Order: sequence, then structure tokens, then C-alpha cells
Amino acid sequence: MSKNTFAVASIGFENRDQNVLITVMALAKSRSPSFDLFESMPDKGWADIVLVDADNTDSVRRWDKYVKLNEKKGKVSSVMLCKDIPVQNPNDPIRYISKPLVATRLLTLLEDIAIKDHGFKAPLVFEGEDVDVEEIELEASAAFKGTRNGIRALVVDDSLPVRIQMKKALQNIAGEVDFAETGEKARNLIDKNIYDIIFLDVILPDVDGYDICRKIKQNEEKGNTPVIMLTSNSSPADRVKGKLAGCDTYLIKPLRHDIFEAVVREYLDDIQESS
Repeated sequence: MSKNTFAVASIGFENRDQNVLITVMALAKSRSPSFDLFESMPDKGWADIVLVDADNTDSVRRWDKYVKLNEKKGKVSSVMLCKDIPVQNPNDPIRYISKPLVATRLLTLLEDIAIKDHGFKAPLVFEGEDVDVEEIELEASAAFKGTRNGIRALVVDDSLPVRIQMKKALQNIAGEVDFAETGEKARNLIDKNIYDIIFLDVILPDVDGYDICRKIKQNEEKGNTPVIMLTSNSSPADRVKGKLAGCDTYLIKPLRHDIFEAVVREYLDDIQESS
């Protein structure tokens, strides 16, 4: 098994939650870290992450037996799916996630576990800048206010480590930054707000980033907003798609800080000059 791929098993999941899990596995195929169902990985001796329906007593009993049988083979992380999440002890190694299971929330949690429990190195947005494991605890999906200027930015990326790094990078550039981890949330924010610049990941869990870009550019009121696509691999085909969607430019991860700031300030200067 690749060090970037982690085996996930479920115990006691009902059909709906199992279908959500299968959706997450499909989304994770093109990501880093990636995840796969334990039963589809015949060479793997144990699951790295076990998801358990904690409201089912038999499932909990089976989970306890499974962990005891496999804990000497390697690290086994546990996630309890439950209707009511208990008050958590900060020293408790078990994670909890509420019902009903939501794909984007589960994917974020799996990434968190891969980084904290299994030593996965978070994807880099900027060259030579790792994400501190402790910073994963930050609530990067909430808006923040940085410098005292009128610039408002939106970052759309489903990776929590990426959002954390973008948050740092924009603190001295934008006065206010909003974050979205899904296309649906991005659309809601774009409908309600006026942004001076938008950073948009090419691959999102629920929609193609190009589709969002296209809708922004087709909007009479917001079509002039600079849209900068974030991608790990800008092929000629990607550039054609981006041009057709109307994106203003690409930034290829990992980025250099000086290039990032130069590109961003170029578009912000354009805004300030035209206003």
C-alpha cells in the first residue's frame, strides 16, 4: 500500500451511510491523501481507520474485538458515528462524527486522521512550508479579518491544510477572507457577497471548479471579479478548460510566495485603479 493511501473499514453502517462512505472513497481517489475501502485492498493486513455505528451495541462490540486483534499490527484509528456526540475528553484518541453522515465532513476528518495519526505530510500550497499538525485544529472554514483594508477574498478548496495555508498567506493582503470547502457553499457565498478576488480549486467534491468559474464570469454583476484557479497539475487541457471558463490565471501548487503575492497584487491593483 502506498504511504499516501489509507485503508478504511466500516462496522455496522446502514445503507445510506455506507453509500456516503463509498462516495467519499471515490472522491478521494484523485486526492492526496487518498483512501480506499479495506475490503478492496487484499494486500493490507488491517484497516488504518475504522468507522463504527456507535448507536449499535453489536457494532461497538465488534469494533472492540477488531481493535484488540489488530492493535499490535499497526496504528488503528477509530471514528464513532452517532446521533448525539458525547462531551469529549481531549485525551480520548477516538473521534466522533454526527449522524447523518455528510461526505465533505467525513473527508475532512479522514484527512485530519491521516495527518495526525499516520504521519501523512499535508499537501503544500507554498514551497517549503509544512502545515503544523496542531494547526489542523484551527477553524479555517470560518471567515477572518486581517489587515485594515477593504479587500475581500474567497478561498474555495476542500482541503483543510490548504485553507490554513491560504489563510496565512492572505492575512497581510486582504482585510477579510471567506472559506468554502464545497461548490455548494461557494455558490451561496458568491450569491450573497461581493468579492475582490476568488481563489478556486480545480477539483471539488461536489462540482468541477471550472463550472463555478463559468457561472461567476457569466454573472453581469460579478463577472469582472478576478478568479485564480489553484491546481497541482496545469496541463494544456486544463488551460483550455480554464480559458473557456473565463478564469484569469492559474497558480500551480506548490507556489512560491513571491509569485503568489505578485499575481494577487496585480489583480488587486487592477481593481483599485478601475474603482
